[in-house]
Amino acid sequence: MNRPLRNMRKLLDCIAANNEDAALNVMRATEQLEDEVLRQRLLNVVHRLNQDADDLRMARDDIQGGTSKFA
Repeated sequence: MNRPLRNMRKLLDCIAANNEDAALNVMRATEQLEDEVLRQRLLNVVHRLNQDADDLRMARDDIQGGTSKFA
C-alpha cells in the first residue's frame, strides 16, 4: 500500500476515534440533563456520531482491500 493511501486510512481512523470520543462526552453531559426532549435529541446525536465512526472505519477498510490494519 502506498503512502497516500496509508495516510488516508490513518486519517479516517483518527476521525472515527474523535467521533467516538465526542459521542462519549455528549453522553456523559446528557446524563446530567433533566430536560427529556433535549436529552433525547442529544442521544440521537450520540447515535449518529457512533454510526459515522463505524462508516468511517468501513471506508478505511475498503481502501486498497483493507486487509492490513495500520491505524
